[in-house]
Amino acid sequence: MAGKKDNAVVAVISDLTDEQASQMTKEIMKAKKKYAPNGRGTIASGKKQDVGGMLQAGKRKRLERRE
Repeated sequence: MAGKKDNAVVAVISDLTDEQASQMTKEIMKAKKKYAPNGRGTIASGKKQDVGGMLQAGKRKRLERRE
């Protein structure tokens, strides 16, 4: 039986190389498409000291919402 879909996940992962950050972004996007294809999503990637500012300023990659 499926539960009520009222949960969200927020994660900050630091100390990654550019390649690792890119791969992590790719994998998160694939998982989002699999588990929440109609959900909204946002990914911010950059230098660890700038991530908070990127999220607040809107410099982020939106995960596609397909309808």
